[in-house]
Amino acid sequence: MSPQSDDSLLAATNPADPAENGLARAAKSGDPRAFEDLVRLHSSRVYNYIYQMTRHRQDAEDLAQQTFLKAFQALARLDPDRPFIAWLLTIARRTALNHFRGAKSWVEFPIDAVSREVSPDRDTERQDAIENLWDRARAALSPRDFEVLWLRISEDLEMKDIAQATGLTETHVKVIIHRARQQLINSMPL
Repeated sequence: MSPQSDDSLLAATNPADPAENGLARAAKSGDPRAFEDLVRLHSSRVYNYIYQMTRHRQDAEDLAQQTFLKAFQALARLDPDRPFIAWLLTIARRTALNHFRGAKSWVEFPIDAVSREVSPDRDTERQDAIENLWDRARAALSPRDFEVLWLRISEDLEMKDIAQATGLTETHVKVIIHRARQQLINSMPL
């Protein structure tokens, strides 16, 4: 499983998308094609999120597949009125953390795979600036704070969805994001 490059798939991942809610309802009621559509819509986001945690492409691919398998097995517990991506990223996070429990220690987020740009040739200067910013964020923030900031900015998740995915309270998520932004501002050279 690797990241998708289809703009239409990325555009269709809006958490408030009624069509996505319909797919989630259909998948929960046993429609395998609906679940396949959800996998296609979110495979790149799940892969990129896990890759940010593991820094290894093969591990990210394996863990993304495990995430979708676990999600399929847990469809009975899905609340189709809530954003599917938040539920899915919660499963992805727990799957990755379980992977780390068997490994030596927590691995920090990688430098590459920051952008969801369709073509690596486009906007090279912008890409370099984004990588530089995420590189600085990674160096200045703890892994948890970086993860929360990544979910807010890169994945554009709502506070409540980040809280659900990370197991934190919504207030704690807001505090982390505020402090992380301040810490990044203060760490920038004048």
